[in-house]
Amino acid sequence: MNNRDVAMEFLRCFCAGDINGLVPLLAEDLQFKGPFHQFSSNDAYLDSLKNDPPEKCGYRVFSVMESGDSVSIYYDYEKSDGSITIAQLFTFKNQKIREILLVFDGRGFV
Repeated sequence: MNNRDVAMEFLRCFCAGDINGLVPLLAEDLQFKGPFHQFSSNDAYLDSLKNDPPEKCGYRVFSVMESGDSVSIYYDYEKSDGSITIAQLFTFKNQKIREILLVFDGRGFV
């Protein structure tokens, strides 16, 4: 898989609630930064998801951009109670996700 495919597979697995499917996509030294959480390893990130699993949801991608070792995906995250627009930047090392920057207006979740 190329970096774009890995990023799209990450989104598919996350929205399907498939935490185990995320494991082979992530570098050991994953750095995650989002509106509510920050993690500095894939273990910490995955443990967080296991403790509070994402509910299955839909998504509608409206833009994917690739530049060097980075892929950004812009999409609507569609849950039963509404949707929010999300931007996610993935940075890769050796075809594994090394960094994730998650950006959205979290007021709808509070």
